[in-house]
Amino acid sequence: MQEFKTTFEVRWADIDANRHMRHSAYYDYAAHLRVQILEAIGMDVDTLSKLHIGPILFREEAVFKRELGMSEKISVNVMLKRSRHDGSRWTFVHEITREDGNLAATISVDGAWIDIQKRKIVGLPEEFLAALKDLPKTGDFAYEEDEKKP
Repeated sequence: MQEFKTTFEVRWADIDANRHMRHSAYYDYAAHLRVQILEAIGMDVDTLSKLHIGPILFREEAVFKRELGMSEKISVNVMLKRSRHDGSRWTFVHEITREDGNLAATISVDGAWIDIQKRKIVGLPEEFLAALKDLPKTGDFAYEEDEKKP
C-alpha cells in the first residue's frame, strides 16, 4: 500500500475558545484514520474481538506547526514508523496537512497488541502480520529487535 490518507472538514465541535482547532481534535482525527487503515486490512472490531486482541497506546504526541480553522479542509495520513517483526509493538506517524499543502501537525503514536483475556502483549496472527508489513511506511522505517526473554 503506497499511501493511506483521507480528507476531513474541521467541524464546529473541533474549535476552541481561540477560534482554532482544539488540540485534542488533532488526536481524534488521527485515531479515526488508524481505525480506518486497520479496517482496510481486515482488522475490524468484530475480527479483533474474536481473536481476543486489541490495540493499546503507550504514548501519543503531537507537534503543532500551523493553526486550523473552522470549515478548513485537512488531509490526514498514517504511516508505520517502527514495528517489531511479530507486529507486537509499533509506532504510527500521522501528518495533518492544510488544504494549501502546509503541514499543520505531526502525531506519533507508540502502541502494542494485547491479548484482552490474558492481559499480555502478543504478536499478530500471520494473516494480519503480512498486511501490517504492507502498510505505508515513513522514510526512516525500521524493525525493532524483539526483546529476549531471560
